[in-house]
Amino acid sequence: LNHFGSSLFSFKPASIVSYSAGQWGGTRAATLLRPILGELGALPVSAMVHVPHAPKVFTAEGRVAEGEDEAKWRGYGARSWSQLEWWGTAARRHRALVDPATGSPPFARDPSQRNAP
Repeated sequence: LNHFGSSLFSFKPASIVSYSAGQWGGTRAATLLRPILGELGALPVSAMVHVPHAPKVFTAEGRVAEGEDEAKWRGYGARSWSQLEWWGTAARRHRALVDPATGSPPFARDPSQRNAP
C-alpha cells in the first residue's frame, strides 16, 4: 500500500464492482478490497456491484447478453452509482471550503508518519 501513497486516494469516493466466472470469486475479492480502500484514504460507498457468472451476463463486447434483463442490471448498479455521485458531490463541495490535508496530512513515505504514540 505504501507504493501508492495515501494522497492519491485520500478523500475520494470509490465504488467497488466485481465480476467472476463463477458464483463467489469476485464477491470475495470485493469484500477484501473495502478495507484496503479505507487504508488508502478513499471513501468506499456501501453499495457494491457483484456480477457472478459474468460470461453469461455480458457479451465479449461488454453488452448485456441476450436473455438477460438489462433493466434489472442497470437498476442493480444504479444504487452504487447514486451513492458515488452523492459522495463525489459532497466531497467536492467540502473540499472547496476546507483543505482536507490540513487536518489529515498525507503520508509521503510510509505509515511511520502516523502521529500515533
